Amino acid sequence: MKKIEKICINCPAGCHLEIAVDDNKISVSGNRCPKGKSYGESEITDPRRTVTAAVLVKSDKRCCIPVKSSAPLPVKLIPALLKKLYSMTVGLPIRHGDVIIKNFSGTAIDIIAAGEMLNSDFPSEKNLQLSETELI
Repeated sequence: MKKIEKICINCPAGCHLEIAVDDNKISVSGNRCPKGKSYGESEITDPRRTVTAAVLVKSDKRCCIPVKSSAPLPVKLIPALLKKLYSMTVGLPIRHGDVIIKNFSGTAIDIIAAGEMLNSDFPSEKNLQLSETELI
């Protein structure tokens, strides 16, 4: 019998779970609610995480936009997703909820913009300069 300890992340209680795996039977203890049992079982059979990252934006200012997965992604696919996200650049405008990557790796999970950046969001150099009286 294999025993694994995990902290449940499904609610703020953060229950300390003990997950026992014996052949194909999974038992979970330490949970205070049904979500903990479900979380413990899924951590053994199909662990998933919601992914958040930042993607570069095509501009002179080299800013980035936050993105996230539309649903939890299988943990084994996260390195490939991050490699793709950190190597890509997106054009403006970007609105909250815009799809950056559709159906990543055949999972039916999209990567969506978690922020908004329009062409006019970039301040001009003139607007960035402050007078001496504004600095005081």
